[in-house]
Parts: sequence; C-alpha cells; structure tokens
Amino acid sequence: MRRPVKYKTRQAARNRLIMIITAAILGAGVIGGASAAILLSRDDDGIEGIGTASGSDSTPPAITETVGDTTDGETVGTESEPVSDVSDAVTEAQTEEVTEPPQTEPVVTEPPVQTEPPETTAPTQPDSQITDVATTKNYKGGYLDLAEYPTRNELKKAAEALKADGYTAVMVELKYDNGKLSYKSNVAEAKEFGANPSVAAQSLDDIVDILHGAGLYVTGRVCALRDDLAAKGNSDAALMNVAGFRYSDGASRWISVYSTEGQDYVLSLLSEMKQAGVDEIMLRDYALPADAGTTAPKYDNSVSKTDAVRTFLDRVDKILSGAALNLELDAVTIAAGGDETMGIDCSDYGAIADSITADITLSNLRDGMTIGGKTIADVDADPAKTVETVLSALDASALNIRPLLELTGNAAKDAAQVAAAQNKGYGAYQMTERVISMTEK
Repeated sequence: MRRPVKYKTRQAARNRLIMIITAAILGAGVIGGASAAILLSRDDDGIEGIGTASGSDSTPPAITETVGDTTDGETVGTESEPVSDVSDAVTEAQTEEVTEPPQTEPVVTEPPVQTEPPETTAPTQPDSQITDVATTKNYKGGYLDLAEYPTRNELKKAAEALKADGYTAVMVELKYDNGKLSYKSNVAEAKEFGANPSVAAQSLDDIVDILHGAGLYVTGRVCALRDDLAAKGNSDAALMNVAGFRYSDGASRWISVYSTEGQDYVLSLLSEMKQAGVDEIMLRDYALPADAGTTAPKYDNSVSKTDAVRTFLDRVDKILSGAALNLELDAVTIAAGGDETMGIDCSDYGAIADSITADITLSNLRDGMTIGGKTIADVDADPAKTVETVLSALDASALNIRPLLELTGNAAKDAAQVAAAQNKGYGAYQMTERVISMTEK
C-alpha cells in the first residue's frame, strides 16, 4: 500500500537528514563521486570478464548478476535486479513532495506488469553475401570439422580463413552416421540415446552465429536414418532384418523409414537445426540401405519402398519450410535415375529438394568403374579428368546438381577439379575432406 503524502514528506525529510549525516562521516564522494561504469566483455573463447569505462586499476564494484552451474544446457542460478543510485532515490522523493497534490486516501501502487519473454527466433543473418548464395549461384562450399574448432575464437578464425579463400558457404557435420551429434541438443531423445557429444561442444546457435558473422552460408550435413544409437535405444524405431533382429550394415544399425517414431526423432533434430538458423540441411542416408543379401532389411510390403521414402521426405520438406533442403546421393545412383532396392526415385526429387549433391569424391569412386558408357581405370591418376567423366554422365538440366569434390592435399589438383566442374556447366560446388568419415572423431 502506498503511504499518504504527509507521511512521505516526513519520511523524505528524515531520509535527507540521514544522507547529510552519512555524507559528513563517509565523505561526499559516496553520493556525488563519479563511479566507474561496469562493462561485461567477452573474450575470444566466450568467457565473460569485467572491465571498467574509466580504465583504472581499482577493484571493480561487485556484480549483481550471479551465474550458476549449467546442466544439460540449462543454466541454474539467480539474477538480482540492479539497485538504483542513491542520489536518484533522493531526487525521486523530492519530486513527489513538491509536485504531487494532496491525497485524501492512500494511493495503491499497482505491481509491475509481468511480460512474457520474447519468443526465441532464428538468429538474424548479416547483410553480407549470405542471402545471395543460392543453390546454383554463388555457392562455393568449404568444409569445417567442428571437432577441430572447440572454441569460439578457433572457429571464428577458421571461418574467416574460408571466406578469405573465396568460399561463400561452409558445410559442417551435424549428425554422424553412428547417431552422434556435433553440438549439444535439447531434444529429449538425443539425451536419452546418448547422442550429445562426449566432449565439450559449443551450442548450435553460437556455431551458426560465428559462421554467419564471417559471411558464410551454413549447410548442415545430417545422416538421417543410419543411426546406431537411436536404433539401439528404441526397438520401435529400428530397422529390422528378415531374421527378426535389428539390421546392421556391418558398421551401424539403421532407423526404419517405416517407423513413425524413428521419423519423428529425426524431424525433431531438423527442427532444432532450423531454429538455430542453419540455412540448408544436406540430408544423406534418408532411405533404405543397399544391402539385399541374406541379412537384408525387412520392410512393410503393403507400402512400397519408394512411397515410404517419399512420405518421409515430404515430412522433412514441411518441417524445414524456410530453410533449404539438399539431398546427397552418389553419382552412379543419380545417373541411373534412382535405386529400387533403397527406395530412391530421382524423377520427382526436383519437386522436393532445392538441390542435389552428387558425391563424386575420389575416395568413394572405384578404379575400373563404368559410368555413362565410359570406364575410369584409375580415379586418382587425373582427378580433373575423373570429375569431367563422371559429370558428363549426369543430366544437370534435370536436377539442380551440386558436385561434391574432394580435397586431396594438392592445391593444383583441387583447383583442377573445380575447373573441370565449371567447364561442364556446374557453377556451384562443395569441397570435403579426403576419405571423409561421417563417424564422430
């Protein structure tokens, strides 16, 4: 309840008397002295520090904000409201004494209105060339392994180096083929399955913010259904084999494309990635495995493989509305128009995906392979010739294709691969590491 003015007048006079006595004892500098402003700064590793506007070496005042420990991405602690300056309190009391008209009844002060915190939205992209990077125009993709850049400063320097080398985009692994993530997810199933990194990792929001800050378009690569952790952790999501056990390709179990629970888990991760501001999802292993031997995967005969895969991709496309979708396939499958065993039909992918990545990395091609009626005896002998031969077998006009090229460690050979792709009419390209492993390092 607010006090009557007469009471407040007496109280204000008493307060002024106390302030005068206090000033006489402690010195007028307590009230009127200039205090150094407290600044919160962030060093290159993202650690908060304290600085002063005066630049003096004196001990800074205590900070009212208290940060507690962090558990599973949630900060535990308290935050107190800053205390108003003493001189402001005196001025306020004086103003009320002079200007406020007499009140016959006590005035009730309404409690402050509690407002809901603003909704979390995807980080705003800088006004750089990011918005000009389309799937077939200006997309020059570099590659960064997030495990090699665990701090903000290291990732920032690596991103800026890519930009300086002429890249307009960057691909980062977000979900590996064993089910592990390169960032700390808040999806409940990811925590349950043990998918979060076993070592310290930055938040996805921070990762995207740093990459955008360098002026790079962000492509997140995701192994969708090849997921040992999820298949092991949830039998209802797992792809089974004809013998009735969880299917394995020899290295990893798979999520079944027929499982609604399995699909929902992947979609939850994709939604999280989109909300963090990832510009494009590069999806691979989104169908059935190619193994058709005695341990072949079991599937629902009432629904065709291609229909099951198409249903999943339609759901992916819907959840990513506002972010681009790229589907990664090997060049042989694209040249053949699909793969019935895996449930892949490329004929309608143009209506689903914004672009197609054609994997023509030298490590994934084999010596003596034949494509488009031409045989490549030694894929490593002349990388540029290999790229030219493979791309000649693909119909670039039918699909929005982006070649996935391999960094060999030889700058001249790498540049020759890019030149070969551009000579065949491919304006966009994506580089990746040699013998890349989708398994967490």
